[in-house]
Parts: sequence; C-alpha cells; structure tokens
Amino acid sequence: MGQRLKVLVVGCSSGVGFQVTKTLLTEGDRFQVFALVRNQERAAKALAYGVSRVTFIHGDITKPETLWPACHGMDAVVCAAGARAGWRLPCWNLDTPKCVDFQGVKDLSEAAALAGVPKFVLVSSVAVTRTCDKISLLLNTLFGRVLHWKFLGEEAVRQAYRHEDLAYYIVRPGGLNNNLGGMQGLTIEQGDQGNGRVSRIDVASVVVACVEGHSTPNVSFEVYNNKNKYAPEEDLKKLYSLEPDEPREDDAQVTGMLLP
Repeated sequence: MGQRLKVLVVGCSSGVGFQVTKTLLTEGDRFQVFALVRNQERAAKALAYGVSRVTFIHGDITKPETLWPACHGMDAVVCAAGARAGWRLPCWNLDTPKCVDFQGVKDLSEAAALAGVPKFVLVSSVAVTRTCDKISLLLNTLFGRVLHWKFLGEEAVRQAYRHEDLAYYIVRPGGLNNNLGGMQGLTIEQGDQGNGRVSRIDVASVVVACVEGHSTPNVSFEVYNNKNKYAPEEDLKKLYSLEPDEPREDDAQVTGMLLP
C-alpha cells in the first residue's frame, strides 16, 4: 500500500466540507485527514464517529499567520469555507464574504503555494461571472455581494497557483441540497452558462476526484445533477476532458475589480 495522501480540509464541520471530510474518511487507506478548525469541540461533534481519525489543526482562514503552518507538509488543501449569510455592520466581525470568500481564500491559497502543497481545490459557486444573472443579483444584493467576492477568491487562487509544479481545481456547484449521493448522473461543464441543483455528497465526490488528480489540472468548472441518467462514477471521467483556464498575464485584473 502506498503512502496516504495528507489532505487539509477547511470548512469540515458543515456543508460540502463536511461531506468531503466524510468521503475522505471512508477511504481510510488512501488519505490522512486534517481539518483546520476554530472550534474543535463543534467540529468533533459534527463529525461524530469519524472524529478519532481526523487530526485537528487550530487556525482560522481570517488569520493569515495560522495558515502556512497548517498547510505545511500537505499533499492537498480543500477549501470549502464560506461566510455566514447576510450583511454586517462595518468592523462588526470578520465572518463576511469579503473577509472569508475573498481575503481568506487568497491568504489560504498563497500559504498553500508557499508551503509547496501540490493541489488546491476550491469550492466556489455557479454564476460568479454572471453579474446580471437573476441568481447573482439576488445573492449579491441580499448576502453581502457574496458571488462577487467568491469570484475574486477564484482569481486569487489562479494567481497563487501559477507555478508549473502546482495545480488548482475550482469547483462551481449549482444549488446545493442534502439529497443522497450517487442517485443521479452528473453534468460537468465549463463556461458558467447553466444552472441546476446538486447533492453536497456528489460535489464531495468530485472534490475528492480532484484531490487524487483524476482531472485536468488548473481548471474551473460547474457541476449539477442530471436527473435523467444514473452514472455518477462514469460521469467523473469527464474531468479528464476539461480545458485548462487561460493563463493570466498579471494581477491587474484582480486588483482592478476590488471595489469597496
């Protein structure tokens, strides 16, 4: 048996991050699971039976000084963290889309790249590039411009992982639900044109496939469930057919979009 991959999950106690952690734990002979946590008790309660096989690392995506030590020695970092929904009063707290989905993701990806982590997987969202889309208008209006900041977080990952020996994977799920995984097919596409719903468990299977390198590197793509077919494992092979993102010339495109 080969050496197990060391995977750091950021956002392990809920949502897609929780499902990613569970999926990794079911493949115990292939992965050594680490989790960046602010509250270990909360995370341990959420993970329940699997907690004894998770190594907790105390840190916070909004505290850059905690990130490089957490990333050091990892084979992959999965970022599934997201801000709590809603607006905040200025300086009220750091758990905002700007601080988490952009600045936190930026700091984490830069720390991972500096630590030489070979793979970085970011869970983002569909419609991040469609500023006039109904979904974007709704979420950006009601939830602190969350898709705007998620897109800038994506751009930060692309910049941090420009090194030829490092790879990133940006997964953009459609509307998330808690349906059972593996019950429907998967639509995997690029271009941020479509909409759809998808199980968090199925998104986790896509993330883990990226962790294992079962995808073209340096890609951004969308994923939805396809209720008209049943072949999720077969559909994962589509990851090999994805087109790499176009390389960026410099950081100006990101900096120019940093609106208050």
